[in-house]
Amino acid sequence: MLSRSNFVANAIRRRARVQDSVFDRVYPPGIQLVSGTFWTPVDVALTTTSWLAAFGAKSVLDVGAGVGKFCIVSSLASDRTVTGIEQRSHLVEAARAAAAQYDAPVECIHGTLDSIDASRFDAFYLFNPFGENLSHPDEQLDATVELSRQRCLHDLATVERWLDLAPARTCVVTYHGFGGRIPSTYHMLRTTPKGTDHLRLWMKRRSGRAGGFFLEVGDDFLSHQQLEAISTRLESEEHRSRMRALLDRPLS
Repeated sequence: MLSRSNFVANAIRRRARVQDSVFDRVYPPGIQLVSGTFWTPVDVALTTTSWLAAFGAKSVLDVGAGVGKFCIVSSLASDRTVTGIEQRSHLVEAARAAAAQYDAPVECIHGTLDSIDASRFDAFYLFNPFGENLSHPDEQLDATVELSRQRCLHDLATVERWLDLAPARTCVVTYHGFGGRIPSTYHMLRTTPKGTDHLRLWMKRRSGRAGGFFLEVGDDFLSHQQLEAISTRLESEEHRSRMRALLDRPLS
């Protein structure tokens, strides 16, 4: 008779839907409790894996992998090793234990972005990996690692540099946005409402450095030209408002 973990793993290998509450039973209760907030739903991971396979991605890095949920689901569904990097050591331990139970080919790296060679990968999965830095302490997972605006900006700049230097056909999938700038050398190929936000697939159209960027804003995304036009309009409206206030002010 198959164990529950083997049953779940086989279902994911067939790309069958598995409830998150069922998948998450492999984790300790405390992790199960916050899974819906911090880690990728099974259905989102399956869709991402299908998209990446369709465009030929072979080596995927999950940035801020947490307890390895995306990595485990994606590796089982694709029958490929999926790599995740996570700075919290206790989450890396939980990820490795869960991957072992599901017999999933996952590489769980403990460290920061500065410790990894991004050129190893032709695809990146970004589930708003640095947003926690800007959250209220009550909304953060824990205080075991540095969380700050400075750290957020450093990590965003690192991933932006990875994407800018990556070769053509590199894929990026974002969920709940990336938080940083996606170079204009990338083209958005797919997007769909999924889970609690939008899932988007971007692919680099050509090698070379970008002259502009896209920024995901809520349900939409804007080019740097659109953002500059908005900024100019706001500045103009602010100027007009100040002039009207000056003109309408009664004389003393």
